[in-house]
Formats: sequence, C-alpha cells, structure tokens
Amino acid sequence: MSPILLKSLIFTLTGVTVVLAGSDEIPFRKHTVDLGRNEACAVADLNGDGRPDIVSGENWYEAPTWRKHKFRSFLSWNNYIDDFSDLPLDVDGDGAVDIISVGWASQEILWFQNPGVPQSAWKKHLIDSGSPVEFAFLVDLDNDGADDDLLPQFGRESAGAAWYELKGQGAGAKWIKHVVSPRSYGHGIGAGDLNGDGRNDILVPKGWLQAPAAPRDGPWEFRPDFELEKSAGFIYVHDVNRDGVNDIVSTAAHDYGIFWLEQLLDSSGPMKWQKHTIDDSWSQAHAMTMVDLTGDGRPELVTGKRLFAHNGHDKGGREPLGLYWYEHLKTPRKWEWQRHIINYGGRVGGGMQIPVIDIDQDGDLDIVVAGKGGLFLFENDN
Repeated sequence: MSPILLKSLIFTLTGVTVVLAGSDEIPFRKHTVDLGRNEACAVADLNGDGRPDIVSGENWYEAPTWRKHKFRSFLSWNNYIDDFSDLPLDVDGDGAVDIISVGWASQEILWFQNPGVPQSAWKKHLIDSGSPVEFAFLVDLDNDGADDDLLPQFGRESAGAAWYELKGQGAGAKWIKHVVSPRSYGHGIGAGDLNGDGRNDILVPKGWLQAPAAPRDGPWEFRPDFELEKSAGFIYVHDVNRDGVNDIVSTAAHDYGIFWLEQLLDSSGPMKWQKHTIDDSWSQAHAMTMVDLTGDGRPELVTGKRLFAHNGHDKGGREPLGLYWYEHLKTPRKWEWQRHIINYGGRVGGGMQIPVIDIDQDGDLDIVVAGKGGLFLFENDN
C-alpha cells in the first residue's frame, strides 16, 4: 500500500475514528536521543542558556544537539531503572531548575539540586521515604495558582494519600507533608476541581478526596462516587462534552483501554457517572498528557503504549508499541474521538511521562517520550 493511500485510510473501531498514519494536520519528525531504557523524562532549561533541555533517568541532554551528561545514579533492578517521574522545579529558589524524582524499589522521593555550573555534581536531597512510588505530579493543591505542590501515587495502600508543600528558599527550603487519607485507594492518581467549587480535589481509582476550604488543615472527605479500572494511569479532570461540569479522563495502565467518565447533571444525592470508551484496541497506556496540540483552545489527549510495564506479563504486553494523539470532534451524528498515529511499531512507546512542549522554540508543540525502548523527540514540523 502506498504512503498516500495509507494516510487516507480511516475506519471506525470501538467508537473511535482511527487514522492509520501520521496525521496530515500535525506532521511529526522523529529524533532518537538515546537508546537506553529510562522511562521517565522531562523538559527544562537546566544550564540557563535559554534553550529547553531533556532530562531522563541518570542523564540530561543538552539542547540543541542533545549531548548527554550523566548527573546522578539510580538503582537498576528487574529490567527497570528506579526513576519513575522527573519533575522540574526550582526548589531552592536560586534561579536554576532542580529535578524531583520518585523511586519504586528505593521507596524514596528525592530532589536533585542543580549546581548552576556545567559539569558540577548535583546534590541529592531526601523529601520522604518508606513506600514505593509509582509516579508523581506537580499540581496546585493549596490553590495559590502555582503548580508547585507535589502529589505522589504511593504503591503501598497503607502509605495513604498525601501531598507535599514547598516552604522557604535556599538552605531553609523544606517540604511539608499533608496527609489527606490513611489509605491510597489503588493504582492511579490525579488532581482537579471536580465539583466546581474553585478548589482542586485529589482523584483516586475508587473515588475522590474533596478539598476543604483550608487544604492544609483538612479534613479531606473521601467520596466513593465512581470506580476506575483496577490499575488506572494518570487521571485528568476536563469538561469533555462541554456541558459546564467537569468529567474524568484516564487509562487502564496495565490492561486495554482509554476512557472517560461523564459527570451526569443531577443535583440530587451523590455524583453520577457514565463510562465511555475512547479506545480499547491496545493496552498499557500508562502515561498521558492533555494539551492543546491543534491550537483550537481545546485539549487533545497524547498517550502511548508502555513497553513491558510489567515485563510483558500485562494483557497485550507483547503487542506492538504505538504513540498516538486523540482529538474530540463533533460529527453530524455525535461527538467522536479521532485517533492519530504519531508512531507505530519499533521501539517508541509511552513510558512513564509524556512532556508536550515547544522544545525547539518555533511556535508549535513537540513531544518527548521515554521507555525501555529509548528516549525520543517528535518534532512538530508545522
């Protein structure tokens, strides 16, 4: 089949319109940055030259040539490197971007202090320890308008649910732990204003923790109004159908399926939710990002298949990898999700994080992904 015919081939599967090639609307060009097996990645200007760099695992990659610099070490175990999220933040307030990381085997939450001098050592600081951490986000839970609160997904149920507030700067900078629940409610976490009261709540697979007026003091009330997959991935809050109330978008991280939960308009009693499948034709969509790729003011969904999330034992774990973006479009009959394939087959998957950012500073959004198959940049050639 010719590339032209392949690009034009569209069919409907499980309620999603599928485009079987790179989207004509957004042409992405693949760059291989590293073929190591790191699964976390982030983008930030680490050396202060005004250009965004990439950090992944033990290394950071200097723009624009992606020269590799090793700046830390992690435990390697069972085909994993113990770095499950990389979060850029100037923790000590010195103007240089530091990196927060979480580990599963080490059971540690760390931040690595940027020395601000090329080739110098990065100092490791402990934030907390005692539970495996699946992944973490920087979000706004004190409702001050800044995404500088740390929300980890603890892998041990008894570790509970908590967020960390950064207080002070320089040598006096420290993280304050705020426990919101004695249990973690399973695999998956997210944050957003679910009930429209102007405060960001915490979402878990078995419901949500409602933010109080004073989020530092609590109590955070658990509301079991819905239940996601047994192993959910990232959980996003977004008004999918534009009816004025927020819905939920998530994935089955260790099974088949990307889905959204519609919040039904009902003023009586607990919230009511209806599940809708976005795509269930491939598995292990662990990480996802919602961002406006098309410039239409509405976020699209970017996700991909994680390579060997559980070393090939998950459902569909040995099926081909793919990286995709989905847009929500109004057809003459109804709203539908259209899937666009950025990359299919080979070594490219979704990993543990998918930064979407204008990394080449040309005015459009690019995509960075990491996984056991390598670290890749997809440059937007629009």
